Amino acid sequence: MTDNVTACKVAKPDIATRLRRETRDAHCQIEAVMSDLLFATPLDLQAYQHMLKLHRSYYELVEAKLGQFHTTAAMMRERCKLSWLDSDIRYLKKDCGQSVSDHGSYASEALELPENEAQAWGFLYVFEGATLGGGHILDRLRHQPHFKGRSGLRFFHSYGPKTPAMWREFQLSLQQFVAANPGSEKQIINGANLSFSNMYALMKGVRVD
Repeated sequence: MTDNVTACKVAKPDIATRLRRETRDAHCQIEAVMSDLLFATPLDLQAYQHMLKLHRSYYELVEAKLGQFHTTAAMMRERCKLSWLDSDIRYLKKDCGQSVSDHGSYASEALELPENEAQAWGFLYVFEGATLGGGHILDRLRHQPHFKGRSGLRFFHSYGPKTPAMWREFQLSLQQFVAANPGSEKQIINGANLSFSNMYALMKGVRVD
């Protein structure tokens, strides 16, 4: 009996596996929208800056919410991304002469933000997972004539060479949260899907058809 119970425990998918599986469709949907916008030739700088501004507004709301829960607030001490977005927006405005109005932005009250600590971890999963895809986007965009080095691409550079280590650290911390909070998996996955849904609504405003 003990061996059977142990086998069942081993066979149960961990939270990282469940997140990948149960957010796959939403993740693919966002990747398709981002590809339409970012990999167009030539890149539409107005649309790119508009995307950065919408991301900046959204990240500010979510990061403030993550700061209200003890464990996610501790994670955010090294993971705030607002300064990266600010850097890119300043570069486009100053060096590329781009300036867009705030039209077409979403209403903050229409967003679904995390209501509890487990959901907050789901939102953080989406934000941290985006850093892994950022390297691929960086490689594609750095060949555009508008950018020099990482200028205008700081957000996608993310943690740079530290990105894999930061991701592993996040996954370990997430596993520790689940171990300390049995039964939290469903809310974590729900939070991740809510964040993907928010991102999709946000990106519809800058999608290139």
